[in-house]
Amino acid sequence: MDASGELKRLAAVLKAAGHEEATAEAECLLAHALGCRRLEIYLHGERKLSGEQLALLKSQAQRLQSDEPLQYVLGEVDFCGRLFACDERALIPRPETELLVEAALGFSKVWKKPHPKVPDLGTGTGCIAITLALAQPHAQICAVDISAEALALARENAERHGVADKINFIHADLLAPFAAGELDLIVSNPPYVPTAEWEELPRPIRDFEPRNALDAGSDGLDVLRRLVAQAAEKLTPGGALALEIGEDQGPRVAALLRAAGFTNVTVKKDFAGWDRIVSGEK
Repeated sequence: MDASGELKRLAAVLKAAGHEEATAEAECLLAHALGCRRLEIYLHGERKLSGEQLALLKSQAQRLQSDEPLQYVLGEVDFCGRLFACDERALIPRPETELLVEAALGFSKVWKKPHPKVPDLGTGTGCIAITLALAQPHAQICAVDISAEALALARENAERHGVADKINFIHADLLAPFAAGELDLIVSNPPYVPTAEWEELPRPIRDFEPRNALDAGSDGLDVLRRLVAQAAEKLTPGGALALEIGEDQGPRVAALLRAAGFTNVTVKKDFAGWDRIVSGEK
């Protein structure tokens, strides 16, 4: 079968399974199989697909029909213009998290230091730590995760992007390994989903993404409370903290930072207008 015919078949199969973005998903699968960009698949409409390619596409479509996230099916995700390996060991990076990187890079005083020490807590795929290491090669970036499996994935991604030797990979819970006043900037996309909302999440998230990267207790702030308290101790004077939060948590997390002694506390909104990034300085 040629690429054009397979695209139509895939889209029909996914549409029949109730996928609202059936055509877009089919395009992504085909582009991945052809090794080209999504928009380029229409330039290869008459290209014949091998039996191996057709078998792979059939298998991937079946995985999508079972509600497995597209990023896991493809095994990669785009973040800040780079491709990162992505599987069930870690949370799928979202576009909103790119705003967290932007906020972190905005602390110019931190990056002007000779070798600022910056941990990414709950690193997951390592996309934040790796992006920071590529943008600020003079910094001491630490990728920290309580999950050894996620940390292994982060290391794989760091090797893929040539910065494995620039990042310190630490298997730990939050800021436990660091001394008081040791850090210049702390960045984290921590768990922030209230437990009661877990069962209401879409099935691709609930059944495939790691719960420990999302579920954060009765009000979604269990991890954030511990993190902010630890950050106040571990940051050097003038250091900064940047966090991703839930859409309705802005005022509460900002209050946590102020109560812990942070100043210049700001809440930034995401592309949809929801509170998403909270930051402050010690």
